[in-house]
Amino acid sequence: MTPEEHSFRGRHGHTIVYDVYRPRESPRGVVVVVHGLAEHGRRYLHVAERLVAEGYLVAIPDHVGHGRSGGKRLRLRRFADFTDDLDTVLAHVADGSVPTFLVGHSMGGCIALDYALDHQDKLDGLILSGAAVLPGDDLPDLAVRFAPLIGRIAPGLPTTELSSSSISRDPAVVAAYDTDPLVTRGKIPAGLGGAMIGTMRSFPERLPSLQLPILVMHGSEDALTDPRGSELVERLAGSADKTLVIYDDLFHEIFNEPEQAVVLDAVTAWLRSHTGDR
Repeated sequence: MTPEEHSFRGRHGHTIVYDVYRPRESPRGVVVVVHGLAEHGRRYLHVAERLVAEGYLVAIPDHVGHGRSGGKRLRLRRFADFTDDLDTVLAHVADGSVPTFLVGHSMGGCIALDYALDHQDKLDGLILSGAAVLPGDDLPDLAVRFAPLIGRIAPGLPTTELSSSSISRDPAVVAAYDTDPLVTRGKIPAGLGGAMIGTMRSFPERLPSLQLPILVMHGSEDALTDPRGSELVERLAGSADKTLVIYDDLFHEIFNEPEQAVVLDAVTAWLRSHTGDR
């Protein structure tokens, strides 16, 4: 499947590139996929193909500082740059005649949840995959407490590095990730890490206001984001329509595990149940 490539200039001044995948007939809904830290939107081609086959229009942007989009790699002025760009993509592709959904993975889950909490009127549902909602256990309490401050003082300071071996139990997925020229490698700059942690810390107070239907999914063996964050979302969200699924033994990228078909079946079934016969 060949996507349409589009672009716009964000408020931060950099060019944002996003792909649109269209079904042959009028879409039954719009799904915007929000990718994770250091990766890019075209790693979700198989997800887009499955959703398009179900009749959904799919849009996937590369975040500022990621993939084909502009900006210094993984450098961030403010976390709202991510959500501002997401709002622009939604304005370009959303159709008021059909429902609109976000699917956010990892850091993209943090971005999608942050956006949804502030823009519930623009969405009909939210799906989270391995969302970054709680800081990992590998970070000392003092590091978590002072991360936003350090990020503002020394945004370029290198911190932790992602382990590619933790993304999937499928060696082919890990190998493709390690050789992908659009994946950014190296340590996470403190500015981005601090902005993420600051956003995470806001969720417990804000989640009770969330009234959207939500599907929250996580791998039980995820070493990169804490499954307890997904449990927190399900527990605190104010929505009467909320579903939590923890997949036993799966690693971080549940869309790229050997059981990916089962996960995508769950996503498409949930979407169908929230779009009816449109």
